[in-house]
Amino acid sequence: MVRKKKLSPSGAKDEDGEYHNVHINIHEDELAVAGMEIGDEVFVRVREDKIIIQKADQDEVEHDF
Repeated sequence: MVRKKKLSPSGAKDEDGEYHNVHINIHEDELAVAGMEIGDEVFVRVREDKIIIQKADQDEVEHDF
């Protein structure tokens, strides 16, 4: 499943009026494909040109993507 998403500005602006956080909406059907549900805890990892979200209740965290 592939859907194009937009990183939307989030949180308070700094003194220059700039945002420093974003959010992304992931629909429950997308979560279901990943074996996740709304409210699950996740690990978020940033690698060069990727953002990886992995369910946090796994015994082992995958490092090689």
